[in-house]
Amino acid sequence: MTRSWRRALLAVALSVATGTAGLAVTTPAAAEPPSGPASGTFTLSGDPDDPVTRGESFSVTTATAALYGSLFDARVEVTDPATGTSFYLVLASGAGPLEPGTYTGATAWPYQEGTPGMVLNSSNGGCNGDLLGSFTIQSFRVGPYNYVEQLDATFEQRCSGGDAAARGEVHLTNPPAPPLLNPQVTVAEAGTIAMPNGPVTVQGTLTCGQAAWVSVDANVQQAGRVVWFEGVWVQCVPGEAVPWTATRASLDGVRLRPGDALVQLRVQGRDPFYDKSVEVVPPPFPVRLVTA
Repeated sequence: MTRSWRRALLAVALSVATGTAGLAVTTPAAAEPPSGPASGTFTLSGDPDDPVTRGESFSVTTATAALYGSLFDARVEVTDPATGTSFYLVLASGAGPLEPGTYTGATAWPYQEGTPGMVLNSSNGGCNGDLLGSFTIQSFRVGPYNYVEQLDATFEQRCSGGDAAARGEVHLTNPPAPPLLNPQVTVAEAGTIAMPNGPVTVQGTLTCGQAAWVSVDANVQQAGRVVWFEGVWVQCVPGEAVPWTATRASLDGVRLRPGDALVQLRVQGRDPFYDKSVEVVPPPFPVRLVTA
């Protein structure tokens, strides 16, 4: 997945926070973007002196929201198509994973210390400094690599300890998370060796959850002797067992013989959706080298 989605998301967050002193909106590397807009509802109302709502009410029921975050916080960006007003909401546990329950005494995220954190801004404005809030998490589900799958919550925020408040509810669900790359490798029971000095060949299959290029590095071990193969690049096709073959043309003085051996593999790739490096080192595979 390209990073353009993330850059656009961050730009919206920064624009929403404009005019809010002391609050910097950032997106951590761990917070992975969803594959599309979240669906659900976002409703908000406030008192006349509240700078976020300015006494207006908003109700968004179309798929215009972005939901992301981590195990410890939920972040929402949404635009009301009727008014063009944009909102940015963060609900953070302050300590430990964000779980169902009521969080009181929330202070300005991300500067809270020992308390839950939150921030609610809009393109109308936001709290100029301190805030005090509370929120109730009804459900919060996070998938692999901090992919936020669902958020149901209510919240209330007051700026600088004032009486005016903004109150709202959020019920959002992201599209299902794609499967992990999760490369799974096999080695054929028999390899070949051409006597007396090679080549040596081993082969097997590679299965992945996503389409990606994956490298397979191998060595063959026999009676304390080790021969390394050149790395092999394999183009994974989701759900298919793609064959791979590794060959060492010359043994360079290492004496291998037909018979039992072990093949050690290291499989490396980059998950294209979650943008994470993946490495798998399975236990050695027993093989029998036969004369080519």
